[in-house]
Amino acid sequence: MDEKNYHSRLLHISNNLDKVIEKLKASYIDQRLTMPWALWLAAAPLRDIAKVKELQQGLKSFITTGALMAILPLATAALGPWVLGFTELPWWATLFVTGVLGYFISMIYYFPQLTKFDSVHFHLGAYKTWRKQEYEIFRGAFLDSEGEFYFRGLYDYTTNSKTQYTMIQSLIQDFLSQERTEYKSKIYSLEQNIKQTLENTEQITAEYEKFTQDLISERDALLQEFEYVIYLLKDLNTLLFRFHNKGMELRDLNILTGFTLYELRGDTLYQLEDVGTSGLSAAKIPIKDKQFSHYGAVKVIKDDQGRPYFNHPYEGHVVVSYKIRIDNKATWVYNFHFDDSNTRAWKLLVENGIIESKEIYRLVHALCLLAQNDRFKDNKEAVNQ
Repeated sequence: MDEKNYHSRLLHISNNLDKVIEKLKASYIDQRLTMPWALWLAAAPLRDIAKVKELQQGLKSFITTGALMAILPLATAALGPWVLGFTELPWWATLFVTGVLGYFISMIYYFPQLTKFDSVHFHLGAYKTWRKQEYEIFRGAFLDSEGEFYFRGLYDYTTNSKTQYTMIQSLIQDFLSQERTEYKSKIYSLEQNIKQTLENTEQITAEYEKFTQDLISERDALLQEFEYVIYLLKDLNTLLFRFHNKGMELRDLNILTGFTLYELRGDTLYQLEDVGTSGLSAAKIPIKDKQFSHYGAVKVIKDDQGRPYFNHPYEGHVVVSYKIRIDNKATWVYNFHFDDSNTRAWKLLVENGIIESKEIYRLVHALCLLAQNDRFKDNKEAVNQ
């Protein structure tokens, strides 16, 4: 049985029992002023004499009320001499006997009325005597001297408690809903913070990995450059030993890459050496001829800044031309020939790595001076650059 059925049953009980309780309470309070139940029973017909006036409401109403039983002793007394006329009793004796007989017959009707709660003849003493078990139950539960008790009050109390419970439950639900909303907000905020922290961590990790990779790349590049420098030193050692042992020839100037070497005579560049190239370089290059104006060797001769010139005669191939002043009368042009894939040449001649590119050109210049001095030992002239 659910809560709603309990509540409705309690209302039903209060409607049925509260009148009984009220009757018992009133009788219990008035019992000291009430005659004993036997006398109350004996006087029952007298209390109903007043109902004779209910004859005006019809025979059915008269029969169903106590009026009939109230006049029964009088009726039997009045009819007794006529009914019992065959007896030898005096009339007054007949009147007395029939009256008493009618009176006792009415007692059969009135006696059960003493224990009926809805009867005007209800008597608490009779109820206590003839329905003692029920009386003790009611007396122990409702007839105490501590206060009033009715099921209606219990129903009202339960209704009020239910209302308060509903209100408290609503408040609790509102509180829990608010708390749930706040917790959801806090959880969302924490999730966002965690997400942001993870993103920051991922970003820091990515930056760290990039930084580490850059360091590794720089390290590898430095190691590679060191390796290029080592190769350069090996070439220089070999060249210096040849210079000491056999003398230096122009073809020994092939460090780093293949090269072509030209000497300026008048307005023409004459090829002195061609080592490690395809051999297609021109033997003579007129510097005023427009056909050769795009050559790096021609551009570097005309430039007084002493800068190297880069040229791409065909795809994937690079020629770096550098002007070398041998003495006040002689000028050479040293051309480095290498492919784009030659990273060692790029690092040492084009990009400034561990050794600046201009120092490589100064080194080649110095080697050319040594080679020139070895060719013309008796015709030296100091050169300062």
